[in-house]
Amino acid sequence: MLTIIHVDNSRSDRLIWLCEELGLDYQIEAYLRDPETGRAGPRLKRLHPYAKAPMLRDGDAVLIESGAIFEYLMGRHGDAGLQPSPVDKDWPAYLQWMHFAEGSAMLPILLDHFQAAGMAGPPGESALAGMAKDGMAQLYAYIESVLSEQEWFAGDRFTAADVMMGWVVEVVLNRGEIEPYPAMAGFVDKMKARPAYQRALSRAAEATRTAKAG
Repeated sequence: MLTIIHVDNSRSDRLIWLCEELGLDYQIEAYLRDPETGRAGPRLKRLHPYAKAPMLRDGDAVLIESGAIFEYLMGRHGDAGLQPSPVDKDWPAYLQWMHFAEGSAMLPILLDHFQAAGMAGPPGESALAGMAKDGMAQLYAYIESVLSEQEWFAGDRFTAADVMMGWVVEVVLNRGEIEPYPAMAGFVDKMKARPAYQRALSRAAEATRTAKAG
C-alpha cells in the first residue's frame, strides 16, 4: 500500500492530487504543524531524518523529494497518460516544468517568505526584499506568458507537470495577487474543476481532521 506522509497546507497536497489523477490505491498519514513554529514537528523525524512533507512510503522505499516521487509513481505504477513520451513534441516543456516547480520557482517564493517573516531585517526594507520582489514579478510574468499561449503548462493537454505547477499557481492565488494575471486565473479555474483535484482536497481535509481528533 502506498502511504503519503501529509502535512496540512503543504506541497503534499499535490501528491494526493497526482494519486487521484492516476487512480492509485493509497492511504494518507497526516501530521499537524506545531502551532508556535508552524513546522511539522519532531514526529516526522521518526520517519526520515529530513523531516519534511511530502514523503511517500511504498514498502521499504521512502522518498522525500517531490519531483522524484512523481517520477517514481508514474514509472512504477503507471502514468495514466499524464507523462509525454520522450519522443513527443511536448516532452521538453513537460520535463522543464516538472523541475521548474521545485527549482527556479521556489527560490523567489522562499526569499519572499523569509523577508516577510523579518528574517533579513524589517519586512520590505532589506536587500533581500528587493531581490524577492523582482524574482516574484519575473516568475509571475513568465508563467502568465506561457499560459497565455497554451492551455496547459506542457502544451495542449493536461499532464503531471500541471499537478506539479498547480501548487505554484495556488501560491499566487493565496497571496491575493492573481487578478492581474487572467491566464493564471483561468488555469486555477480549470484545475479546481477537475474531479481528481476535488477528491484530493476532500481526502486531505479528512486526513487532517482525523489527525486533529487523534
